[in-house]
Amino acid sequence: MTERGGPRTSGEKRRRLLRWGRIAITLAAVGYLASRVDPGEVVAAWRRLSVSAALSALTLVFIGLATGMVRWRLLLRAYGAIDVPSWARLVHLYLVGHFYNTYAPGGVGGDVVRGVASRKAFGDVTWASATTGVAVVFIERVLGVSALLTLAAGAYFYRPLPGLENFGLWAGLGLATGVVAIGGIALAPKLTRWVPKPLAKPIRALPRLYKWWPFIGAIVASLIIHSLNVVAGHAIMHSLDPAVNASESAVAMPLVSASAFVPFTVGGAGVREAAFAALYGTVGVPEATAYAGSLSFWATQLISAGVGGLINLWIPISGGPDDR
Repeated sequence: MTERGGPRTSGEKRRRLLRWGRIAITLAAVGYLASRVDPGEVVAAWRRLSVSAALSALTLVFIGLATGMVRWRLLLRAYGAIDVPSWARLVHLYLVGHFYNTYAPGGVGGDVVRGVASRKAFGDVTWASATTGVAVVFIERVLGVSALLTLAAGAYFYRPLPGLENFGLWAGLGLATGVVAIGGIALAPKLTRWVPKPLAKPIRALPRLYKWWPFIGAIVASLIIHSLNVVAGHAIMHSLDPAVNASESAVAMPLVSASAFVPFTVGGAGVREAAFAALYGTVGVPEATAYAGSLSFWATQLISAGVGGLINLWIPISGGPDDR
């Protein structure tokens, strides 16, 4: 028996260490980046951001969230949900999930919350239905990453950033990975007979795809979401530095967005700023301006996710609209 208030299992100890480790890495990364530039220069650059650009970026982020809700609903239908949550419940779960993904270390906590909370869509509330709900949200995340890779590769082949001319092989591999991932998750249950046994078991756990058109619609929605993020990021960067053009942001922003998936920091903090500085630095954007752009773009995520946090305080997940 353990002492009251102490960790009960080694698993809880590991999770606690991981959580505090991510926070420590985040603080270290932010501190290192802050040491590279004068904070006053970052503030001066940030003051150049116009109100119209900031509001445009925030509006585009919310439109992207709405498109994400449509994507999730399409995937639920594609994978055979028999009781799709009402729009009120779906919006509630999606925004709360966005809050946890943004404010909790790792960036996937909200996905688990959404997956488990939507288990009723697949029938009786059982372990299998919960697993299917989480799997569909996982597939949604894979589609999102694949769309990022596709946009980044396509933009690169159209107009490479200076200094990244040798990135073509990696861009091609990224595009191929996106195509294989999308095709793989759609056909996975049918491929188990041809893969090694250690891989066959997790593949069988993936839900079966019943309808192709909603799945294709979800792919299109993923491309739209990340295109909106590109435009939102460009609106901010162009306001801070008018020399930045759309084709440059089309390459930089998908790669910047990928930093949100880095599991070692909270919300990609530190990694995202470094990505902004490195990528926009290739086209002559000063480091302080890139940091200001990164923090401004992050602010749109924090504000939009904050809405989900407020909703969760007002209406907890277990008591959401229709609770189904």
